Amino acid sequence: MCPHCRQNAPIVYRGAMAYCTACGKPRIPLTGSGVNTAGRPHKVGGSVARGLGWVTLAVGLTLALSLGALFQAIFPAGVFGYLLGAIIALFSTGIGFSLLKGGKSLQKSGVEKERFTREQAIFALARNRGGMLSAMDVSQALNLPLPAADELLTTFAKEDPERVRLELDDSGGIYYLFPQIALTPGPRVAGPGVRVAEPAAANVISEEPAEEDERAKAKRSL
Repeated sequence: MCPHCRQNAPIVYRGAMAYCTACGKPRIPLTGSGVNTAGRPHKVGGSVARGLGWVTLAVGLTLALSLGALFQAIFPAGVFGYLLGAIIALFSTGIGFSLLKGGKSLQKSGVEKERFTREQAIFALARNRGGMLSAMDVSQALNLPLPAADELLTTFAKEDPERVRLELDDSGGIYYLFPQIALTPGPRVAGPGVRVAEPAAANVISEEPAEEDERAKAKRSL
């Protein structure tokens, strides 16, 4: 929870400093999910597991062929070489494919975690900006390259148009509207340090008491 904007927004690291992705103010490191680091351990672990899987398959199958051929040459009358090669091949294949499957699962989990954290950050930023964002807003807040930010917003707009819509302003510029957030009452921040005022309260016109009306009529009659 950000102590400044009171949102459960992820943080973004710029060097050793951490900042809120919604309001951009400093936060204490490790007090929230980081958009820079979300899913990275899973993705790295998945890459390592897949690498070990391919190595296991290559080494295991090579060892199976080599030992199988060697023992079959030593005992040509039997089938010991074939059995030994088959056992080693099956064992290494099982371990190798398990590592490949586990690595793929870890990478997928990392990608999903990364996307979830970015989505959480973008919607928190949208709530702080009145339900309207540009790709530049997201790029600066999440410390992402501009094309990556635009691609992320475009993907959200395609997959969930009820929550994110691509719009054009009067000058032809592209921005992204968050209808559910834009329709929510409450104070809005249209940009850094710019607050949109709340609708002014209706002016209440007091009616003159009935007694004053009667006195005025009496004076006019005299």
